[in-house]
Amino acid sequence: MAFWEQVKGKTQAVQIKLRMLFLENQLDQVFLRLGSLAYDLSKSGGSLRGHEEVRALLQEISSKKEELAQMKEDFQRSWREEARELKSSLERGDGALEQVEISFLSPIAGKKVKEVDLPKEVLLGPILRGKELIIPDGETELQATDRVTLMGKKKDVETTAKLLKAMP
Repeated sequence: MAFWEQVKGKTQAVQIKLRMLFLENQLDQVFLRLGSLAYDLSKSGGSLRGHEEVRALLQEISSKKEELAQMKEDFQRSWREEARELKSSLERGDGALEQVEISFLSPIAGKKVKEVDLPKEVLLGPILRGKELIIPDGETELQATDRVTLMGKKKDVETTAKLLKAMP
């Protein structure tokens, strides 16, 4: 099955994110071509100024950056909509979706996920650490100020949120 056929069944946000990754890869390739051309021109004593291929590569970079910026906006919008829908679906089934910041006072700050005894009915989702998005596994160390996504049964999500916030 072709890659894009596999993507068809994914959420819109996932599809956009995959296109963004593909575009970022294309952008990297254009930068490499530009760097290689600049190197070749400098070795031969040529000038970048007015060079037609350099101008075309710079235009391609500019165009791809604009397209990427638009995709990022589309991704954020789609992600918010899908998160709202997921949260609503979970709430109808006595579930919850919540993002919580880990407190400096939390007993789990500094521990690996596998060392934390979380309620059985809670899934630990993506972690936002500064601007970095982390998909956690057992080896992921939870740090104070991490924003952790929790999903599961409402009472278990609430219990886990209190643990992360270090609330009694």
